[in-house]
Amino acid sequence: MPSSPPPQPAPTQVPPRSFRDLLRHGRYTFTERELMEHLRMTYRTIKQREADPSTLTIAELLRVADLLNEPVQDIIAVVLAEVQAPAAGLPAGTSRT
Repeated sequence: MPSSPPPQPAPTQVPPRSFRDLLRHGRYTFTERELMEHLRMTYRTIKQREADPSTLTIAELLRVADLLNEPVQDIIAVVLAEVQAPAAGLPAGTSRT
């Protein structure tokens, strides 16, 4: 009698979909202080960049890539996808900020 195929493994992790997810729920977890030190940003600046990643500079993107040990192209792709995605659920004429 043939055996049934093995069960499919459950997905281990959904890839991050936003810049905030990269920083908060990615491969590594950091305290606020660690983020501030490694990214050379104030707490307020980090929160602003999470809310509106379109304001990230190239230097900041490079530091994020270095901190997360990810290719900078991957970080930029996540930010671009988030910035270019339509603002779902927001009333017309409003923005995220």
